[in-house]
Amino acid sequence: MAVNEAFKALAYAHDEYMEFEEKRDPLLLRDACEKAWLAVILATDLLLVRSGIGKPSSYKERKDMLRTLIAKKPELAELGIDDKFYARAYKLHILGFHEGALDPEDIEEELKKTEEYLKIIESLVK
Repeated sequence: MAVNEAFKALAYAHDEYMEFEEKRDPLLLRDACEKAWLAVILATDLLLVRSGIGKPSSYKERKDMLRTLIAKKPELAELGIDDKFYARAYKLHILGFHEGALDPEDIEEELKKTEEYLKIIESLVK
C-alpha cells in the first residue's frame, strides 16, 4: 500500500470534476466526491497500517483504530487528523455523494482539503 494510490484516487476525483465542468451532469459531482472520499480512506488506512495498528475492514473499525492511534500518538490529535477525517467523511461521502447537497464551489474546496489531508498523511508515513 502506498500513498500514491490515494493521490491517484484524488486525481480521478479532479477528472470527474473537470468532466462535470464540461457536461454539467450532477452525477459527476457525486462521483468526484466519492473518489475523493476513497482517497481519504486509502490514506487513512495507510497511516493505520504503517503505525502498526492494522488495516480496518469497516468504517467502525477504522474509527476505532484511528481513536487508538491518536491515543498512542497525541501529536496526531494536534494535527487534527481525526477531525479532518470525520469532516471529509461527512462532507464528501454523506453530503456530496449520498445527498448530492454540495455545489461545485463546495466540492472544489473539499478537493483542496482532501489534498491537504493526503499531504499530511504522506509526511507522517515517510
